[in-house]
Amino acid sequence: MRKATAAIMIVACTMGSARFAGAQHKHGEGGEHVHGKPAEFKTPTSYKEAVDEIEHRLHEISELINARKLVEVHSQADVIQKVAKLVGQLALKDDSGVPKEAVKEVNLAGKELAAKFDAIDKAGDSGDMAGTKKVYDEMVSLTATLAKYAPKVYQCPMKCEGEKTYDKPGKCPKCGMDIQDVKSHLDHEAKHGGAFFMTPDQKHHLEGTLSATNEFRVYFYDEYTKPIPADKFTGEAKVGAKGGNPSDRKSLTISIEPGKAFLTGKVDPSIKLPLSIKTFIDFKDGEKPQVFDFDFNDLFKEPEANEKD
Repeated sequence: MRKATAAIMIVACTMGSARFAGAQHKHGEGGEHVHGKPAEFKTPTSYKEAVDEIEHRLHEISELINARKLVEVHSQADVIQKVAKLVGQLALKDDSGVPKEAVKEVNLAGKELAAKFDAIDKAGDSGDMAGTKKVYDEMVSLTATLAKYAPKVYQCPMKCEGEKTYDKPGKCPKCGMDIQDVKSHLDHEAKHGGAFFMTPDQKHHLEGTLSATNEFRVYFYDEYTKPIPADKFTGEAKVGAKGGNPSDRKSLTISIEPGKAFLTGKVDPSIKLPLSIKTFIDFKDGEKPQVFDFDFNDLFKEPEANEKD
């Protein structure tokens, strides 16, 4: 977001709504490497719940990779490991949606996915970006095998009926549009090569970039990562050396420029990489501003497809 120090025995007939947290993991040569707070999760009781949980954790890992926070991958991968070990049992349930002839394939994919934990944990802890991405891609491929047997959930892309969903494709009774597989909307890749986050309310995404001219930008997206005009938000920021004393951070004014789709501000060039920018974003929802930490070890290059944005 961490290798469990004790195995958790889960018996199929007693699986319920218990919550588990992965144990803290210590390792490293010449000292202890202690991971942070373990991720809690609700033990899935259906095959679909298990696949949804795994996909959610993979999304979190993707955002951590984009944010260069590789050491935090552990806790999310730990959840995937535990849930992946359950998919074979859950696939055997009558209402799982998994054909009997596919149970063996699902069970094998689940075991292989769980076994990826050690590799991605080691790569993340060592700061190996290429290695972490490689294992992550392998985990995504294995999860795709699991997902093809999970029951689909459909919803109007305009959300005319709020959060109402259907178990079959069809037309929205309000606007007449084709209701679509909810997961077909999910796209959590950074659009401008920056650090990408989902907000705690899971209704917005933020992306932060830092250019060669020291320009810091914050882009906004909805839950389906469709761009949102930046004039709907305001923000403040503080910038300083990564890992430095928070009291030494300098204020950074971020505002929207006419015709721009992002909040922007110029970082003092005296603050060298790696640096950290703490942003306080007001979503104009009556709540307190939300805080996001953007860590930059290097500068980001805008993907070619977006260079004219």
